[in-house]
Amino acid sequence: MNKNNMVISNEDVQKIKNYAEDVKSITKTVRSVNDLNMAIKDFEHSAFEIEKENRSLKYEIELKDNEIGNLKNELSTKDKIINKLQTEKEKIKQELQKFKGFWHSLMSHFHKRICYDKDNNYKIVSDDLYKNGISDNNDNEIANNIYRRVTIPDENKKTKNKKKNNDTRF
Repeated sequence: MNKNNMVISNEDVQKIKNYAEDVKSITKTVRSVNDLNMAIKDFEHSAFEIEKENRSLKYEIELKDNEIGNLKNELSTKDKIINKLQTEKEKIKQELQKFKGFWHSLMSHFHKRICYDKDNNYKIVSDDLYKNGISDNNDNEIANNIYRRVTIPDENKKTKNKKKNNDTRF
């Protein structure tokens, strides 16, 4: 060996070449590890964002579930009110039918007393009921007209409809 030149054995040259290959290999590995680290960081960020969105969606679902529960309760309450009102409506219908029957009987009684028995007291009472707005034109005519049948207006409609249906059959 002289000052500026050194002699290296073939064996040492091979070691240096192997060392250079190892450095290249390690450099590639480090780069892939760095790329992997970046991918992991991206994945962690995505996972964090997904978790955040998941929590938000769970909260929204909870709110919607509460709203649905409240609406179900409200619907149940309204169903109960509707059932109660339907029951009351049926009772009122029954009471109205009783009243219609009573009024029909009363008008029939007045009709008999005024038209057939010629009792003026019933005529006076009938006129007084009409003048005070308790009975209407139809009721007054029923009580005072001998040719008028005593019927309930709803029955008149049913009778007319039956006649129409019978007339159209021929």
